[in-house]
Amino acid sequence: MKAKSVLTGAAADAALMVPVSTIAHALDVTPRRVQQLVAEGVIPKAERGRYPLIPVVRAYLAHQRAAPDVAPGDLDPAQERARKDRALAISAEIKNDIATGKVVLAEVAIASQIILCRKIKNKVEAIPSRAAPRGIACKTVAELHALLARETELVLVELSDGDGLVTLDEVKAEVASMTV
Repeated sequence: MKAKSVLTGAAADAALMVPVSTIAHALDVTPRRVQQLVAEGVIPKAERGRYPLIPVVRAYLAHQRAAPDVAPGDLDPAQERARKDRALAISAEIKNDIATGKVVLAEVAIASQIILCRKIKNKVEAIPSRAAPRGIACKTVAELHALLARETELVLVELSDGDGLVTLDEVKAEVASMTV
C-alpha cells in the first residue's frame, strides 16, 4: 500500500490551486474583477495563472466585511441621521445664543452700524452751523480754532455717551429698507 501524504492547515489551504475562472465563479465576480482585486492587494497574487482557493476566499470575505454596505453615492441612513442631528443641534444653539443676546443677526449689526454712521455724519456736518453764529465774534484765528475745537469736543462727547444713538425701531426700519 502506498502511503498518502496528508497536508493540514496552511499547507493544505495553499495546495488547492485553481484557475481564475474558478475564483471568479466562487466569488461571483468576473475574471477581470479578480485581476483588479489582485492589483488592489485584496486577494493573493496568482502563480502561473492559478490562485490558492482558500486564502483567496478568506481574503475576499475579509475585504467584503470591511467595506461599507452602502454603495458610493448612496446615502447611509445612520450617517445622514447623525449629520441631521448635528445640524439641528447647531441650529438650536444659534437660536439660543440669539435669544439670550450672546449674538446678533448680521443684518441687525449692519443696520445698527449704518444708522450710527449716519448720525455721526449728521453731527459732524452740523458743527459749522452750530459754531458760525459765535465764530463771527472771533477776532483771531486762534479764537476761531478754540471755538471749533470746543464744538467738536461737544459732538464727540455726545457720540461717546451713546445714549439713544440707535434705537430698536430705527434698526427695524433700516433692516426693512435693506430687504426691499
